[in-house]
Amino acid sequence: MKIKEALTAEDLLQCFEVMKELRPHHSTDSFLTTIVQMKKEGYHLLYIEDDGIAVCAAGFRFTTTLYDGMIIDFDDFVTLASARKKGYAAILFDHLVNIAKEKIIKTIHLNSAHHRYDAHRFYLNKKMNIIAHHFRITV
Repeated sequence: MKIKEALTAEDLLQCFEVMKELRPHHSTDSFLTTIVQMKKEGYHLLYIEDDGIAVCAAGFRFTTTLYDGMIIDFDDFVTLASARKKGYAAILFDHLVNIAKEKIIKTIHLNSAHHRYDAHRFYLNKKMNIIAHHFRITV
């Protein structure tokens, strides 16, 4: 098992199945097209590979805000359903905490859909706090 960054189209394709668990509306083509654009905007995709299969992935950006300065801002954090409760998410989350510490980033942020109770339990166990509501309008 090792943590990798998805840098090539092959890496991104390897991450498609795990990312599809969180973003099921994407086809392979729309996923690749969107991720390539996101990478141009500073998106990073890390994943844990076990026995040649991507089992957990974290997509994030380094962002600067007025309220917290430089932050790690998660777009995506997901584990394959068949690989949950095996510690992969904790390993990847802790890796990102270490990246934040190395870069002297004091906070990590993420949004999580209100119905993702298992994810919320995980984040709360990782000492994350619920600090805001996220609002959106479709126009």
